[in-house]
Amino acid sequence: MSFKKHIDSHGNYFEFTEIKNSTPTIFIHGVGLDNTMWYPQKKYFNHKSVIFYDLLNHGQSISGYRNLSFEIYSNQLLNIINELKLEKINIVGFSIGALIAQHFAEKFYEKINKLVLIGSVYKRSDKQIETVQNRYREAVNGKSITIDSINRWFSEKYLNDNPQVYDFFYNLLEKKNNEDFLPAYKIFVNSDNYQINYKNFNMPTLVMTGENEVGSTPLMSEGISKEIKNSDLYIIRNAKHGATIEQAETVNKKIYKFFF
Repeated sequence: MSFKKHIDSHGNYFEFTEIKNSTPTIFIHGVGLDNTMWYPQKKYFNHKSVIFYDLLNHGQSISGYRNLSFEIYSNQLLNIINELKLEKINIVGFSIGALIAQHFAEKFYEKINKLVLIGSVYKRSDKQIETVQNRYREAVNGKSITIDSINRWFSEKYLNDNPQVYDFFYNLLEKKNNEDFLPAYKIFVNSDNYQINYKNFNMPTLVMTGENEVGSTPLMSEGISKEIKNSDLYIIRNAKHGATIEQAETVNKKIYKFFF
């Protein structure tokens, strides 16, 4: 099934497939990326009702925001839901997408059927915060953080065996506009300042991360899972931050089983 491509009245770009009488699943990508990072999931779930969109200041969605917030990103998601006249949705959020999903769920929990969080940060230590702040300062000062990111996301063996994956992410990250990227990266860096109230998280939730993840560690996912009473925790073996690619088959099957 081929994806329909659409830019809505708010300037949000998304691609989707529509299956009648089914709950659609919305995928939210990571910072500095766009909907194309989900290429294994697009192939695997193309017979289901799915929506892949570009965050503000990313991909083909409207850009130019110099101040962003989780509230702005939650409203972007709400606008897409309203544009498509959806009553209930599933959400798969990755990295900053997982944070956006949680902030959205805090406020609009009644709209969510099921929730999947992949590679989310949670209560970073002072050292972990310092590490990501240093990376942000490097980006602000014009230094490319692309190669460091790719090496942090994938195992060395996987990159050696799959040079096309390295090239894909290198080209995607290098083409981003820093004036658009940095405001989004800033709220990711400072995400610990925006506490999430999990009181109304009653939807079934699957929390996942890679066992070798250094930025969104298994301990962090364990903490999120403890916060959400109706949740399951799954640690993805032989994976880092790029688990949706490097261990795509495992991740896709896990999501499929959880939703369907």
